[in-house]
Amino acid sequence: MDKTIEYYNATAKDYFERTFSLEMSSIYERFIKYLKAGSYICDLGCGSGRDSKYFLSQGFTVMPIDGSLEMCRLASNFLGQKIICQKFDEISYKNEFDAIWACSSLLHIQKSRLSYIMEKLIQAAKDSAVIYFCVKIGNSERIIDGALFSDYKQDEMLSFISKHKSLQLIEIWISDDVRNQHERPQWLNIIVKITK
Repeated sequence: MDKTIEYYNATAKDYFERTFSLEMSSIYERFIKYLKAGSYICDLGCGSGRDSKYFLSQGFTVMPIDGSLEMCRLASNFLGQKIICQKFDEISYKNEFDAIWACSSLLHIQKSRLSYIMEKLIQAAKDSAVIYFCVKIGNSERIIDGALFSDYKQDEMLSFISKHKSLQLIEIWISDDVRNQHERPQWLNIIVKITK
């Protein structure tokens, strides 16, 4: 994970420019329909702050978290709000959030450690909270420019969710990459509900 954070520290400005204005409205709509007005959202791995900005504009309270100090600096300037600089395995909140949004962030966790991180998220969220996360479709763990990417097939992800008794699958769907780039992977989108 440290090398992945180093990658984002080194490429923060370029990453911000490529992602802060991406069109995500269709995915936002699928997520926020499960939230009450004013819900408290943890934006885990907030990157540019794009998604936090949208949720704030819709009247939600948002805690943006990112492990990269440089990404936090850029996102803070973009949002006009403090960003918590924290690695996933440092999270220690208890029954804090109504929802967790982890867009393109949990894919940086080694497959062998994803259950450990998910349990931390379950503890951080309130009962009946929802978690959205997405991963690239595939079956490998890859290192690209020093950053770790863990890809999943749908059956593998369904098996992962079923092993966590506190998670109830709400939605799972495939979407195309919204970035205009050479690599256009497909994404597996997941919304689960926490039942403690």
